[in-house]
Amino acid sequence: MIVLPDFLATSIYYLQSYHRPESGFHMNKSVTYHILHQGRVEYTLVTPGSPPHVEVKIMGENIAAGEMRQLIVGTGIWKSSRLLTEDLESAKSQEEQDRCFSLITEVVVPGFDWRDHEWMRMDDLDGLFKDIDGGMMIVESMRKRKM
Repeated sequence: MIVLPDFLATSIYYLQSYHRPESGFHMNKSVTYHILHQGRVEYTLVTPGSPPHVEVKIMGENIAAGEMRQLIVGTGIWKSSRLLTEDLESAKSQEEQDRCFSLITEVVVPGFDWRDHEWMRMDDLDGLFKDIDGGMMIVESMRKRKM
């Protein structure tokens, strides 16, 4: 059996495009640093708790509008990303669709390991929000994201 060393950090480029604009909700046991290179992307972060805490962050270049170029996501937080609806809707021509994307570097510390990664199932989502006012509206909104 080959045993790989644990890495102090790993990094990847993460591209979302007009034709693949969304990611499913997932959680890492490691801290992740997201650094924007180009485009705009919306992150939904769900911190489990009673009640769960939901945050929406926009990564982009318009700092004056509250967009950010870097995002740090702590351990144990569900996250999902997608291109912004208005960007997708404004891309009418093939050329505009080809330019509708985001490119991010994601750095994971300590290094990424599939054993430390989990994809959310719908029953996980239902369980997070079942006992809070308005929880089912949140669940339905997230279901529309094609998790």
